[in-house]
Amino acid sequence: MECTVKKTTELTESEQADIVSFFNTIFEKDRTLEQFRNQYLNNPFGYSFHSLLTDEGQIIGCVSYMPSYYIVNRERLPFVNGSDAMVSKPYRDFFNLYDMVITAYDYMRKNGIVYVYGFPNDNAYPVYHKAKINEDIGRLNTYCLPYRIGGVKPQLKELNLLSILFVKIYVFLSSLFAGRKAYHFLIEKEAGTYNVTRYQRLDGDYKRIVLNGSEFVYKIMEYNGIRSAFLIDVFEKSAVQFIRAIKYIIKNHAREFDILLYIGYLPFSFHGLIKMPKIVSPKIFYFCGKILNENRIDRNIAFNINNWDVNLSNYDLL
Repeated sequence: MECTVKKTTELTESEQADIVSFFNTIFEKDRTLEQFRNQYLNNPFGYSFHSLLTDEGQIIGCVSYMPSYYIVNRERLPFVNGSDAMVSKPYRDFFNLYDMVITAYDYMRKNGIVYVYGFPNDNAYPVYHKAKINEDIGRLNTYCLPYRIGGVKPQLKELNLLSILFVKIYVFLSSLFAGRKAYHFLIEKEAGTYNVTRYQRLDGDYKRIVLNGSEFVYKIMEYNGIRSAFLIDVFEKSAVQFIRAIKYIIKNHAREFDILLYIGYLPFSFHGLIKMPKIVSPKIFYFCGKILNENRIDRNIAFNINNWDVNLSNYDLL
């Protein structure tokens, strides 16, 4: 077996097609070659990194890393987001995964990458954590508005009118106390280079709205059988900006979704959303990282979720 790292632009068309086919087999999806390119070429670098494990020329494992620039305590640093870790079932052991990740880390370190972050799933998290492939930053919160409760729990459909009324009253009351002060984090995406490519990824079906001084991005789709409106990101972060985004989505798409969701971390109140207790959250969003250059970033900053402006825009889920 052989482990190599290539940039997306260094992959042949055949290799790209093989990765897509491998992804679809492992995850039982139907990603296209176009979506693969949208995902991995649309970033400030124009390419991503792919750690490939092959056996007699056949891909049996792959881990990908999408680069971008982050502002850390006012300094511009190159980060990567790890995604789509996969290994063929006959080869699925710790050592093969470890070899792919460590080979990628060495390669990216030599290419100037300072920090790796990712959101491992329930299966990957204990492996990554135990092997110290990465370290905990924290867990993202799930915030929601159950606009039409019957769409979430069909047995409660008779309560739809009450849930709609509740949401409208809740958002209105929140707006009375919503603060206008923008919150800034010690670690933020470099918005100018990040946002221009982020929303061209996958199917590119994102709504980006500029309204009365506020800007936000959302996506409406069916997720786990539920019609969902995902508020992906809001610029800048303030309670008032979130209220404006929520009101816009409800006003323009009320018939298209049953629950409104925001995944991330919010350090202020009266944002118009309800924070779900982690015990009842439908998914655990692990947030982890790894420093590749200890001289460029402070551990105390990098591994504290309170310092991160993080949400679904940082993630490859949508």
